[in-house]
Amino acid sequence: MRTGKRFLALLLTFALAASLAACAARTPSGTYSAVRVVKNGVETSMEELAQSGATISITFDSDGTGVLRFNAASEPFRWSGTTMTSQEGDTMVFRFNGKTVTLERGDTLIEFQ
Repeated sequence: MRTGKRFLALLLTFALAASLAACAARTPSGTYSAVRVVKNGVETSMEELAQSGATISITFDSDGTGVLRFNAASEPFRWSGTTMTSQEGDTMVFRFNGKTVTLERGDTLIEFQ
C-alpha cells in the first residue's frame, strides 16, 4: 500500500513538472526580431525594411517588463499573460505560439521570431 502511494505521488510530481514546463514554453522570453509587417493589408518584406535601414524588435523580460523598438525609438511596456501595457496606459494584446510573437496595433500587424 505504501509503495502504491509513493508511486502515485511520484507520478503526480512528474505531471506537475510537465505542466509547468508546457506553460513556460508559452511565455515569451528574450528579444525577437520582426520577420513580417503588414500595414493596411499591404505586406512589407524584411528585405525592403532592411534596405531602408529599418529595424524592429521586441524584448520580454522575466520580471514582466519589456521594450518595443523601432530603429532608435523605444517604447517600454509591462506585460502579463498576453497583454502589454505602455507607460501611457495603452494596452495591446499579443499572441505567442512558443516561437512567434504576433502583435496587432491598429491597422498594423507585426510578427517577430
